[in-house]
Amino acid sequence: MGKAFESSEAPKEPSEAPEQTSEAPEQTSQPPEISIVISTFDRPLALERCIDALLLQQTTHSFEIIVVDNHPASGLTEPLLSRYPTVRWLQEPIAGLSRARNRGISAARGLVLVTTDDDVIAPPTWLQTLTTPLFEALNDPSNNLAATTGNCLPVKVETPAEALFEAYGGLRHGDTSATFDAAWISRWRVGFPQLWRIGTTANAAFLASALRTIGPFDTRLGAGTPAGAWEDLYSFYLLLRAGHRIAYLPEAAVLHAHREQMPDLVRQLCAYRRGETAFLTLVLTHHRDYRALGQALLWIPQWRLRLFLGELARRLTGRRRYSLRVLWLETLAYFSGPAALQRASIALSITLDTSRP
Repeated sequence: MGKAFESSEAPKEPSEAPEQTSEAPEQTSQPPEISIVISTFDRPLALERCIDALLLQQTTHSFEIIVVDNHPASGLTEPLLSRYPTVRWLQEPIAGLSRARNRGISAARGLVLVTTDDDVIAPPTWLQTLTTPLFEALNDPSNNLAATTGNCLPVKVETPAEALFEAYGGLRHGDTSATFDAAWISRWRVGFPQLWRIGTTANAAFLASALRTIGPFDTRLGAGTPAGAWEDLYSFYLLLRAGHRIAYLPEAAVLHAHREQMPDLVRQLCAYRRGETAFLTLVLTHHRDYRALGQALLWIPQWRLRLFLGELARRLTGRRRYSLRVLWLETLAYFSGPAALQRASIALSITLDTSRP
C-alpha cells in the first residue's frame, strides 16, 4: 500500500475504514504505474458510466482504479462490487470529498495519481494524453512539472440548470494550453491569482512524490464540508508555492454531467462562492498572503457588480443570461465563507480528539 500523506498544512487525521475487497492486481504483483482515484457519494448510475469509460482507456502504462465510497451506510454503491472485480473499493464513512480522496490516494501505488469524479466520462485516449508529460518529467530531473489538468466539456446542455451553468463557463478552461509556475503566481499583486484557470481535480494528474511534499487535500475545504469547495485550487496553490509547475492540456478533455435541476445547481454555485472566501481566509491566516484581502475587498465586489449591472442592461433589451435571484444568493454565500472554515476546523478538531485512544 502507498504511504499515507503527512501534511504541514492541516492536522493529521484518524485512520479510515479498511478496504472492502481484495484488489487486482494483487499487492505482490508489479505495482501499477498510474492510480486513478474516484470519490463517489450515492451516484451508482453515474459511477457505472465513469468506470466503464476508464476500463476502455488506451494507454501504454499500467493502471489501477480505486473507488472510495463516501457514504457506505446507504448501500447504494455496494452492488457494483461484483460487477467490477478489478476495481479496488474503499470506504470513507466520514463525509467530505477531500477526506475520501485522501483515503484513495493513501492506498494508491502508482507513480502518477489521477483524480476524477463519478460524474465524469473519459474518452479512450484521455489517460495517455493527461499523464504522458508527467512520465517525461519523471525521466528528467530538471523538469519540475508536478501536475497536469485537462478540459471538462458538458455531456449535454438540455435543462435550464445545465444551460445556466454553461453561461457561467461551466468547467471549461479553454482550448489553449498553458503552464503555471511560481513566476505566474507571483505576478499577481493586488488581486489573488486566478487559480481556476489551472483546472479542476475532476480532470487532473499528479506526481505522487510531488503531492507528498505538500500533504493531503485539506479536509476543511471541499464538497461535504461547511466550506463546500476550493480544496483542489488550494492544492494547486501549494504546489506552485513549493516551486512546482502545472500544465493545462486542453486536448486531455473529459465529459462532465452538469447538475440537471436548478436547486442542485444553486447549492453548487453557492458552495463555489463560500469555498472561495473560506480559501482566502485560509491563505491569509496560514500563509500571510495578503493578496487575499485584495481579492475579497476589491476584485469580488467589482465582479459581482459587473454581473448584476450587465444582467440588468440585458433585460432592458429583452434578453437575459443569469438569474438575478441566483446572483443574489451567490453574493450572500461569499459572506459565509470565513465562518464555514471555522466550523470545518472545529469539526476536524472534534474528529481528531474522538479518534485518540
